[in-house]
Amino acid sequence: MDVKIDCLCPPNARGETRHPDGDTVTLRERLDFRAALTARNTLVMVKQEDPDASSAEILAALTEVYLVLGVIGWTLVDGKNKSIEVSKVAIREHLLANPDVAMVVGDAADELYAEAVILPLLARAQNSSPPTPIAGSMSATKRSTPRSRKPSSPSSITTIPTDAIATTSPQPDGDSSLSPSLRSAG
Repeated sequence: MDVKIDCLCPPNARGETRHPDGDTVTLRERLDFRAALTARNTLVMVKQEDPDASSAEILAALTEVYLVLGVIGWTLVDGKNKSIEVSKVAIREHLLANPDVAMVVGDAADELYAEAVILPLLARAQNSSPPTPIAGSMSATKRSTPRSRKPSSPSSITTIPTDAIATTSPQPDGDSSLSPSLRSAG
């Protein structure tokens, strides 16, 4: 994507603007894996370095990363009319040093890259458990008087002799309903 900006080049020998119609900055159409992950990690790093960083500061750092990683070409030339090679240092020196121009390119970069960088973070945050509203107080309440526990009554288990219990399941010898002791009694 090409973004038209005011000419950032030094004036020519006559003191005139080298590119009266402005310069062009070319942004890559999409960030590759490394660049997108770098941008996401920038958000985390800014917050770790400064827990009080505002959302505006975090977004500004993100846009700066978009420019450093997203600019792949431009029409900038030096005082001898020689093309200035695009590099991180050159981007910082020529583009980021001119906030008005950098904001124009930054807005275009935000449009191109925000979906790939920010939306996955929002989706991940949305899938984590959201806070559940709780009705009423969460404070412990005090009882006015402690309750004493009553002892439980003894259980009433009786002992039942088991020698006269009949078996209703089949026996290995094929005879089913009664145990051998009851068959002989009957």
